[in-house]
Amino acid sequence: MAAEAEKAKFRLTTRQKQVFPLIMLGAFFEGFDFSTVNLALPFITRDLGIDTKSAGFMLSVIAVGTLLAFFVVRMGDRVGRKPVFLWSVVLYSALSLATAFTPNMPLFALCQFIARTFLVAVWAVGFIIIAEEFSVDLRGRALGLFQAAAAIGAIFPALCMPLTANLGFGWRGLYVIGAFPLLVVFFLARNFHETERFRKTRETSAKGPGFFAAWKPPYTRYMAVVSLLWVLLYFCYITGQNFFSYHAVNELGWNEARVGLTTALAYTLGLTGYFVAGKLLDAIGRKPTAAIFLLGGSAFIICAFQAVSFALVAVFLIVATFFIGVFTVIGASFTNELFPTAIRANATAWGNNIIGRLGQVAAPAMVGSLAVPLGGVANAVSVMALSPVLAVLLILLFLPETRHREMQDFIEADPGAGM
Repeated sequence: MAAEAEKAKFRLTTRQKQVFPLIMLGAFFEGFDFSTVNLALPFITRDLGIDTKSAGFMLSVIAVGTLLAFFVVRMGDRVGRKPVFLWSVVLYSALSLATAFTPNMPLFALCQFIARTFLVAVWAVGFIIIAEEFSVDLRGRALGLFQAAAAIGAIFPALCMPLTANLGFGWRGLYVIGAFPLLVVFFLARNFHETERFRKTRETSAKGPGFFAAWKPPYTRYMAVVSLLWVLLYFCYITGQNFFSYHAVNELGWNEARVGLTTALAYTLGLTGYFVAGKLLDAIGRKPTAAIFLLGGSAFIICAFQAVSFALVAVFLIVATFFIGVFTVIGASFTNELFPTAIRANATAWGNNIIGRLGQVAAPAMVGSLAVPLGGVANAVSVMALSPVLAVLLILLFLPETRHREMQDFIEADPGAGM
């Protein structure tokens, strides 16, 4: 029993300590940038003269950048996880700084469009590195901590907004702060190394996987289900994240201080969701944890957008954040654990960055279009928030439990020559 308890303790090895700081920094500022555009949306639209429908389509245009991340992420199976991760951190930081000086909507959308490509690459490749660096009995908690770093980063724009507003920089000051990794990435990169799993596969085969390798037997069914799973998760996750601030300011009449306070509280208190989910992923399994968090996220997002009083909205948003942030951890767990190292980045690129992100691209425009016939953004978001119910059915019916599944390095059966 003592040996089992010791095995279950979450301790970093020397090798993991060299990788973890930069991985967490990348995740932190990925969350920071993603949260900035959501939190500052009503002030960006006011400053740049954008109406509700145009705002929805602008977010969808920016989200198209996540599709381009497909080409960046899949390079991780060819050139390695390390170079793809490091250069993505550098490039999204530089584009964040450029965003701070954009004078109009087209340039704002362009900078954020390109930045989103590398932000998503950092997130996707970071998840792959974490999955490959940790053993099966600690992987759930490690993935939870990685996403928790992004969630902590998402808190900071709400904390910084009052300061940047008082200094006269407004939302632009947040994008200057988002460029901080440029100052430290080259120092931390010195101890950053390639994963052993990737090294092993490249020593065996110098040739990278074919373009459609992840879609070939025996992984075809998993690829299709995981891709649809990501679409459904983004329908709920993105609409709730993108439009809460907009709903609060324009439909509930909140000011900057109230939006910042509520969002900061929700992200701060909601952080416990990552730690609870991480432990549950390792303790009871991926499938039951997914059912608990996906259904809870769906229910409380709807409650948060349908409530009117400040107290109820705040409470529901906090509880919703507890559940909704874990959506990405659940999706990443299945994606990384169902595919071998040789095609893991390709599977992530296809499932998350191409097909899955179509949900992220479409969701804002769908909300913008549905808002008028449904009587407002709140009702449109509530309809979109029902999608996790279908996601739970997919997981329970078509995916295996991966709790005790050891990660494979090589493709089980030769799917034929790569294209």
